Amino acid sequence: MASTIVNNDLVESAKRKAAFRAVEEHFDSSFRFVGIGSGSTIVYGVEAIKAYLQKKPSPSGHNIFFVPTGYQSRRCIESAGLFPIGFDSLPADVVLDVAFDGADEVDDDLNCIKGGGACLFQEKLVAMRSKKFVCIAGMTRKHTID
Repeated sequence: MASTIVNNDLVESAKRKAAFRAVEEHFDSSFRFVGIGSGSTIVYGVEAIKAYLQKKPSPSGHNIFFVPTGYQSRRCIESAGLFPIGFDSLPADVVLDVAFDGADEVDDDLNCIKGGGACLFQEKLVAMRSKKFVCIAGMTRKHTID
């Protein structure tokens, strides 16, 4: 039981670290529209965005609109004091500046395995309408069975 708790703490720590790095490298407070995926990792992504904006607010004072891909990510955006906008409410000519999402697994060729699929279609729509897609995934050791 203790090793499971330690392993879970390591996984969550890796996800959080990956999210903060991804936001630092791929987010800018001048953005207007940002996609936010679903799942456990994106909670850290929204936390990182909130922290980024506290350090570096929008230069023109404009609101950044965050496009959630599911109910959980919408609630996360709202809880962070950020502004959600539904995908279907976007003006037709808007392209998102960036979309952040997580993955359950990523292989050496950067192929991603996504979660159960409840939000997968909406995640694909948001990613396709973005200038850049950033997948947040923490690194964990591979386990092999001989």
